[in-house]
Amino acid sequence: MIVIVGETHDDVLYFDSVLANRREETILGKYKVSIGTIFSQDALIAYNLYTSSLASAFLMNIIDNYIVDLVISVGRCMSVSDKIKNGDIVVSTKVIDANVDLTMFGDVAMAQVPGFDRTFHVQDDILGYIEKGLQRRISINYHNAVFLSTNNMSKEMCDFLVDRKEVYSITKDLIVIDQNSAGVALTSMLKEVPFIVVKVAENNLAVANNLDSYSDVLSKYIDLGKAVVSTINDISRSDILEGE
Repeated sequence: MIVIVGETHDDVLYFDSVLANRREETILGKYKVSIGTIFSQDALIAYNLYTSSLASAFLMNIIDNYIVDLVISVGRCMSVSDKIKNGDIVVSTKVIDANVDLTMFGDVAMAQVPGFDRTFHVQDDILGYIEKGLQRRISINYHNAVFLSTNNMSKEMCDFLVDRKEVYSITKDLIVIDQNSAGVALTSMLKEVPFIVVKVAENNLAVANNLDSYSDVLSKYIDLGKAVVSTINDISRSDILEGE
């Protein structure tokens, strides 16, 4: 099963529209999910996972109760790097948990599980599938980037991240910020399930949100959805070929 998670219903609307053999279930007594197939792959679609803690708890339950092959986090992110423009699609090379910048305990870094790193890397083969799907759509501007994931979106935190963005990526990778990918990455790592984050950039971290920018992002959701669905088809065909 491939699990697709978003923060809002808009994030997953395209995937809902192409889901076949649909049925609905309620997870943790609260979250309504859609389950069906996309091409030959079983798929589960969920939203309202606004924070890393919610995403982590939800995915822990899903992975414990279903056979999950891949988790894809979709939705919006904000650019920290000037090269990433409004409406560009951003694909994670790695996710960094940036929820906490101070801790009382030396062996607990950035609110992570003791002994675990705060950086989570995406598997190269999954990244390759997504890039192939995006490259088929010549109208898409997309970037590989590091996702900083934090639920603290105060002005002070935003200023901190902008001022120190090079600290988080010594290779000077492009950087975006979102709210729930750290929870997706942490649980996926603990459960040994591949994950990837594919989101649309909405403005720059230093620029205030507005309705026009959100409208631009919504128009790109279809492009993102088509690329991800194409990726799911590639994975399905690869599985069939391997089975033969």
